[in-house]
Order: sequence, then structure tokens, then C-alpha cells
Amino acid sequence: MTPRYTHAQATHRPGPVCGADDGPVTLVTEDPLQVTCPDCPDLVWIEELPDDATAGNPRVIEVLREVMRGHMRKIDGVIVDGTTAAAILTVYDAVKPTTQAKIAALDIDKMAEVAWRILRPKS
Repeated sequence: MTPRYTHAQATHRPGPVCGADDGPVTLVTEDPLQVTCPDCPDLVWIEELPDDATAGNPRVIEVLREVMRGHMRKIDGVIVDGTTAAAILTVYDAVKPTTQAKIAALDIDKMAEVAWRILRPKS
């Protein structure tokens, strides 16, 4: 018989905090004393970060500037560190205003992907 794992409940999405999908043997609980998953307790602090901005919000750039100064944030459900924020803002500040609007309208993961492709081309 396979063991039955109990995971911590995710705040911003259905399922466990660790993202595991073990099928019928997975239990999700809000009671921290019942959690048996070794990964869930370490990831709970990420779930507790406030979701500061959503995609397409003009405030995203302001939040990225805060992140670049050393305040890690969760934007649209994605945790953004200072290095990624700096990369996005480097590209954002270097382009024309029309392109800035297009970048600001992207999801945060797409912003990061575009920034890293521009800053680290695969020669």
C-alpha cells in the first residue's frame, strides 16, 4: 500500500503548496500539524507573500522598481527577485514608450523571458 501524503493548502491556486499531484493518495489540509510532505513547510512562506500586482497593471513597473531595491515581491502569482527585476527594467528603460507599453502589458513571466533573451542572446 502506498503512503498517503498530506500537503499544505495553497492560497492562490487549488491544490498543495508544493505543487505535487500524487493523484488519489494526495490530501490537502490547512492544519500545519497534519502536513507530511517534506517540501510544503519550506514553501509556505512563498504562498504568504502578498500578490502585489497583476498583469497589464501600470503599477507593475513601480513594483519592479521596489523589487530591484531589494524587496522581493510576488507579482501575478510569480515570485520576482532583484536580478530579474533589474533585467526587466534595463530593457524597459532602454526602449521607446510604445514598446514600453507593450512590455508592461505582458505577464511577468513573459516580461522576464523577453528581458533575458535580449540581455543574454544565444549567439
